[in-house]
Amino acid sequence: MRTIGTQDEAASPLQFAPPTAAELPLLRQLIAESCRGSDCAAANIYLLRRRYHTTIAIRGSCLFRHFEQNDRLEGYAFPCGQGDPAEMLELLQHDAEIRRRRLQFCLLTPEQCDIIRTHLPGRFSFSSDRGDADYLYTRSQLAELPGPRFHAKRNHIAQFESMFPTWRFLPLSPETAADALCVAEGWLEEAEHQLQSLHQEIVAIREALDNAEGLGLFGGVIYVQGKPVGMSIGSFITPGVADIHFEKCLSEYRRAYPLLNRETARLLPESCRFINREEDLNFPGLRQAKLSYHPECILEKYSATPLPCPV
Repeated sequence: MRTIGTQDEAASPLQFAPPTAAELPLLRQLIAESCRGSDCAAANIYLLRRRYHTTIAIRGSCLFRHFEQNDRLEGYAFPCGQGDPAEMLELLQHDAEIRRRRLQFCLLTPEQCDIIRTHLPGRFSFSSDRGDADYLYTRSQLAELPGPRFHAKRNHIAQFESMFPTWRFLPLSPETAADALCVAEGWLEEAEHQLQSLHQEIVAIREALDNAEGLGLFGGVIYVQGKPVGMSIGSFITPGVADIHFEKCLSEYRRAYPLLNRETARLLPESCRFINREEDLNFPGLRQAKLSYHPECILEKYSATPLPCPV
């Protein structure tokens, strides 16, 4: 049962509360087939709820989300599911008024920006942060690494296989989950700067592995001479789009990343056309790595900030 806050909040047509594990099947149903953004993955909505102070509301066949973290995400996401855009935006306006929040939006696609411009004209300024953009790839290309432009990746894999000929990749399962966590915790110990965000990520990985079945996770672990040295964890945004949430290798085995990427892609069915490898957070090295896999597209995300009211 969702907890209602103040009397004013109870008057809102949208009852926001943190997402629960029991709601995951419903969240997956409400995500439209057209959604490709990592923020729409049910597993992300649940696992990152503490990091971004995520609350959700479900009304009819629509999912509403709100984030409260000033340094990265703040405001409402565009509603997911079936519904008239004008009516959904009206519900959000009403909710913002009742809760005394600014009506602002984040994680908007260009198409959603156009909808807001149409139904709420002249009320917002729109901006994007390149670090929030998702990188989308075709599953087949990541699984096969074909042609000249993937020559370097194939070379990296060949070098790793030459150095460690007994390597194995085992899919994520109850038997390999502890080894996946071992890799993640080892990666954190090796990190030069153990920032709070990295510790939060490990907490999310632990929770993901503890609830792998309910979250619908896939992934795997790379072993060298029986030692777990790399891990990946992902889920499906929709049946046609997978999302890679976590990917870690121990520093001694960093050459395993292209192999881990390829083997994870090979786990997925042919009906999965795209793999979302999420954002680069404006880290130059991470951006270069994501671009080196030649994304099919870079999904820009925008914020809509209310303009000052005219005097």
